[in-house]
Amino acid sequence: MRRASGFVLSTIRTTSFARRRSNGNFCSTPLPLPQMDHQSDSERYDFNPILRWNPEVERYFIHAYGADHFSRISAALTYPSRYSCIRVNSLKTTSDAVIEKLQGIIGETEIGSPLEESWKDGRITKCKIPGLDYVVFVKGSGPCAIDYGCASGAPPKEVIVSRKCAEAVLRGAQVYVPGVLACSAHVEKGDTVAVSVALEQRMADGGWATGITRGTVLQGLQTDPHYSERRGLYIGQGKAMLSRAGLFRVTEGIAVDMNNRVFKLPSFHDVLEGEIFLQNLPSIVAAHALDPKKGERILDMCAAPGGKTTAIANLMEDEGEVVAVDRSHNKVLDIQNLAAEMSLTCITTYKLDALKSVSRANESIDSGVPQISNSVTPTEKQMSVHDGLCGDKNCVGNGNGMGKLTTAM
Repeated sequence: MRRASGFVLSTIRTTSFARRRSNGNFCSTPLPLPQMDHQSDSERYDFNPILRWNPEVERYFIHAYGADHFSRISAALTYPSRYSCIRVNSLKTTSDAVIEKLQGIIGETEIGSPLEESWKDGRITKCKIPGLDYVVFVKGSGPCAIDYGCASGAPPKEVIVSRKCAEAVLRGAQVYVPGVLACSAHVEKGDTVAVSVALEQRMADGGWATGITRGTVLQGLQTDPHYSERRGLYIGQGKAMLSRAGLFRVTEGIAVDMNNRVFKLPSFHDVLEGEIFLQNLPSIVAAHALDPKKGERILDMCAAPGGKTTAIANLMEDEGEVVAVDRSHNKVLDIQNLAAEMSLTCITTYKLDALKSVSRANESIDSGVPQISNSVTPTEKQMSVHDGLCGDKNCVGNGNGMGKLTTAM
């Protein structure tokens, strides 16, 4: 099956700031970065990110919530969700059938795996919200303490991954080759490696970047890229599936089999493809709130990768039309592939900027603007008359974030 992206690490920056309370407010006091000699393994090889706020925004929230409450909110935002939310393709199967199939899969799964533990503890349940019985929750666990097996003066072999890769790993995925940025020297296939994430850091020019060139060799020294900044950003441990040379020679495949995670959620890769889709609950609720009917025409702007697009098509029982637009050709292909996987035929896709997808009554659409990915040229009527609208309020084009704008027209 495919998944929508989950936990967002983009706003988390590690920092050497200690916070103290002063007259009911928090003050940020810079502290020198600790030296390795004074760092215990439990301090460095841990998952303990800190959320840095714009000072003005921080003052606003402290005033609104109070210092203690806001501190708890900030801490909670550094952790991913502890459950996976699955949307069932109701045109192919039912929630009860999916749960039964998962039980069968678990019977063939290695004892102690996240999926096996979830079923054993009775944590695979059907959503009890009225009207959302096609949603299944699989609860995970974490944070879990990990022994990285560090000996004094001998740091573990390490792999550094990108932020997007780390977000997926925290939700149950493996580490794939494109997500690897750097690796310790002399890593061989089968070696146990510690996996950390390289977050964007403030650069000298004022911008943000990881500052790591793909293929960088790690020596386990303080001279390694972002050595201090990666403290507290270790997301787990796994087995290298390729040697160091192989990691940067091939373009696809699993790089690290994550067998010891900070957050244990089951992976649904290749599980019940076409029958289930891993999607955040707010995105499912957005499509549900739109309440699309059979035979209607719905416009989904910034639709990739197609999570809400296919959810709307399911609710319409694949009768009517869902017009899905995105300005990226590859993302439009993602929508088409997901629709085909879920056997949905009422979805029409266009490579088109969402800002140009609707015209006023006295305007015409420039036929030369839309670039169509499925060889269907939209007419003015097709692109201007819809029964419903589903769009991303930020128009970021990923189609699966929280805070969607859904409007019945």
